[in-house]
Amino acid sequence: MAIPDKYKKIDDSFETGYENVSNKELMHRLKGIPAQSEQERIKAEMTRRLIDEIAEFSKSASQQTEKMIKLTQAIVWLTVILGILALMQVIFLLK
Repeated sequence: MAIPDKYKKIDDSFETGYENVSNKELMHRLKGIPAQSEQERIKAEMTRRLIDEIAEFSKSASQQTEKMIKLTQAIVWLTVILGILALMQVIFLLK
């Protein structure tokens, strides 16, 4: 018997007040705050870059997926055509 997953029942729907602020504006605000720690700024910049890279990867992956779907459809149609041609050859052979 499996142990129920309690993680999915966690309600983390709190608001930070920054939901409608862009990454660029968050970085600008962070740089305007008196220096608490250079490490904190580096962490924030690395997080922003990671978010940008993930978004770029997602866009690229969706484009590749669309290309693969088109290629798969072409292969299926070619297979159908080859099957029809093979069937026609068998019919002509048996006549």
